Amino acid sequence: MASCRPASTPLSSTPLPLASANSLPDVSDADLKTKYQRLVGCLLYLAVSTRPDIVFASMWLGQFSTNPSRSHFLAAKHVLRYLAGTHTLALSYGVPHPSTPPTLRGFMHNLGCLDADWASDATHRRSISGFCFFFQGSLVSWSAVKQRTIALSSTEAECYALTHAFKEALWLRVFLTLLHLPVPRPFSIFSDNQAAISLSSSTTVSSRSKHIDICYHFLRSHVSDGSFTITWIPSTDMPADLFTKPLSDPAFSRHCSVLGLVSLPPS
Repeated sequence: MASCRPASTPLSSTPLPLASANSLPDVSDADLKTKYQRLVGCLLYLAVSTRPDIVFASMWLGQFSTNPSRSHFLAAKHVLRYLAGTHTLALSYGVPHPSTPPTLRGFMHNLGCLDADWASDATHRRSISGFCFFFQGSLVSWSAVKQRTIALSSTEAECYALTHAFKEALWLRVFLTLLHLPVPRPFSIFSDNQAAISLSSSTTVSSRSKHIDICYHFLRSHVSDGSFTITWIPSTDMPADLFTKPLSDPAFSRHCSVLGLVSLPPS
């Protein structure tokens, strides 16, 4: 695919393309599963190491590794088309990108952002959690995972995403302490769900939220002792949105810039 037609995003708005019997004529039925798993494994390596822009696509494709179809293989090749057109993208460290929204610009020194896409899995109705953490203005940690519990509301899905992000933030605080680096207190966490933010600092549990009691107490204990602050920002400014769903341009490109992905100058 060295001379393929580049794609502007890793996944299209409808990630699973239609495949016919003539799709991928160079891949036999016997080799389909092995080649798909090998390809997705390579994409996961990139997503974990240096390319946070494909982390959602890699996670989404990985869930079909046990029984992939030709449509799934075509979707994986679409990610390759995106990489072919963005092979010069690299993570930059230092000064935040000029496209960083004003709502985040003053907090980029130490910052965590999280988002959740409620019930996006049409088969199991499980939501997606995504987060990204910045240190000294640079992206240092990111994740996209499918939630293990089926959330009954967008607020519940966001609370599970908050818990997922808080666990990473706690580890980062320990890591910074071991390196004798300054540990932010409180650590700023940004979310675009006002109901989840309110729930994390509330002293009461309503009938609609009592079934997420453990998650609620975990969040509230860390917020009340001053370890973390949770701040609301508009969904349009949330860079973690890139880790929870397929996005179209220009939102995808804007979030990539905020994450610090820039094109390397020609050598």
